[in-house]
Amino acid sequence: MTTPSTLREPEGIHNFREVGPYRLSGGGAIRGERIYRSGALEQMTAVDAAWLAEELGLRTVLDLRHGDEIALRHGPHPLEDRVFLNSIFPDHVRQEDLIAELNGLYGAGISPGRYMHYLEIGGDKLARAFELFAEEENYPFLVHCTAGKDRTGVLIGMIMDVLGASPEDIAHEYGLSDLSIDRLLAYLRSSGRDLQGTDEEIRARLATPPEKMAGFIELLHEKYGSSEAFFLSQGVSAEKIERVRGLLTARA
Repeated sequence: MTTPSTLREPEGIHNFREVGPYRLSGGGAIRGERIYRSGALEQMTAVDAAWLAEELGLRTVLDLRHGDEIALRHGPHPLEDRVFLNSIFPDHVRQEDLIAELNGLYGAGISPGRYMHYLEIGGDKLARAFELFAEEENYPFLVHCTAGKDRTGVLIGMIMDVLGASPEDIAHEYGLSDLSIDRLLAYLRSSGRDLQGTDEEIRARLATPPEKMAGFIELLHEKYGSSEAFFLSQGVSAEKIERVRGLLTARA
């Protein structure tokens, strides 16, 4: 599955796509025109903003970035009034220090264990983000971080798991971010990021092999039983979980 052909590729937004329509184990499929995902938004054009606001009708922009990343922006974007800030990483610790800690524990590249660590340091924030999807007035959503692949990928993967998507489809959805590596690199360089290593090493760090997300889902199930069980352990009510399922499931 690729980005649906009915969607244009925004000029100033990398890694943009709709989530779905994946089949679900309980019947039906992920409902279309409900959740979109992307990387950072501050380079969106006026045409992009009008399309997102007027044609897609976005109501909520869920920004998962750390405060240090927000500070790097060159001003707000045109849809700032729809933004709900919910950093997965604790804002009282510098982003640089968090990354250094993760790299020390898991290496510089992505890994299932690294993603599991997100649940340890930001489980409460993931749960609060999930709860937003239980309110119909918040739809449609655009979920993003800087690259739109790691923090965004973990949250989207867990939502898909709750809905009943197969591990293969969750991994496939995550892997689609590989199609945007060139645009992600251009964004990072234009925003002044200091990218360490050769071009090959940088691309390897930015890649999203489906097996990495599959491994994360496997570890999550081993430790908690399911994404639903994880959210319940973080105080999300069973009623809200069922509301999310109802709002995001299209019945045949």
